[in-house]
Amino acid sequence: MNRAMNTQQKELYNRLSRIEGQVSALKRMIEAQDTSDCTKILMQTKAASSGLKRFAEAFSKLYAAHCLTKNTKDSLASELDTIISTAYSLS
Repeated sequence: MNRAMNTQQKELYNRLSRIEGQVSALKRMIEAQDTSDCTKILMQTKAASSGLKRFAEAFSKLYAAHCLTKNTKDSLASELDTIISTAYSLS
């Protein structure tokens, strides 16, 4: 975290840090060839996947709010179209 972040940015950063930890744990399990406990691997995979989905949702809301407030009325329709298209492509 090089620059001063606002609260929303810190929350997003923390979400990514948790996901990074989950993915690192998965990598360690695979590197150690510790596939004997499939349940742990599947649970960790689900946690990382769910975390990334929640990150994408939170980021999308922040992105939408930022983009909508910075645009003029002329570019608002175009920006809304971009946001909606991006949101649908994520699902």
